[in-house]
Amino acid sequence: MNPVNEVTDLPTIGKVETPKQFSQLGVVVIDGSGSMTEPTACNITKAQATNRAVRELFTRFKASRLKNNFQFAVVTFDHRVQVRLQPTQVGLDLDDNGDYDPTQGHGGGTRIYAALEEAERIAAKFLSEAPEGGVPHSVVILLMSDGLCSDPARTKQVAERIKQSSCGSSVVLACAFFGTVGKPDPSGERLLQDIATDPVKYYKTVYDAETLRGFFVASMESASGVRVG
Repeated sequence: MNPVNEVTDLPTIGKVETPKQFSQLGVVVIDGSGSMTEPTACNITKAQATNRAVRELFTRFKASRLKNNFQFAVVTFDHRVQVRLQPTQVGLDLDDNGDYDPTQGHGGGTRIYAALEEAERIAAKFLSEAPEGGVPHSVVILLMSDGLCSDPARTKQVAERIKQSSCGSSVVLACAFFGTVGKPDPSGERLLQDIATDPVKYYKTVYDAETLRGFFVASMESASGVRVG
């Protein structure tokens, strides 16, 4: 991975946008299982906190002069998978006021592997369509779950396939475990640590919207080598 540029790119009114230097897709993969309706310490549910984190993530990128280098997609899951947002250019049609509550249409069990398979498909299509000789293309899969998968062995297999594929060097898997204060879940946390590209750089346990949003932003910045501001 490239080191993060030391020059901070702060969002400023009237700032000139930089020419497109790379193209990075963030695939936000968020858990909509029944446990996401549990309250957080901030008196909102985990699902509501996640919705807020995703919206603030998009707002942060839309404010950057580097926004034309980024796209986002959103996948929600329980024991089923929905693509809530197809890859969308940040500088064009990305809606940072949309409803990204992952429990909408969900509320069942947890099949992380199924969501990762969909993210894998989206990533492969994005990379395969990169123009030959154009700017570098890469993908960051931003996975958040709050519980152990129903089939952790299969989840590990899918994650390993993503990392070992021919385009694996262009894909980063960053994982956040949305914990419940006072109710540790070491098995759930360990699974996400195990499947992350780097268990130090690309894993974090979170308990609120702000920390989740910050982790997503930091993962995108680390993988791209720039600060979005």
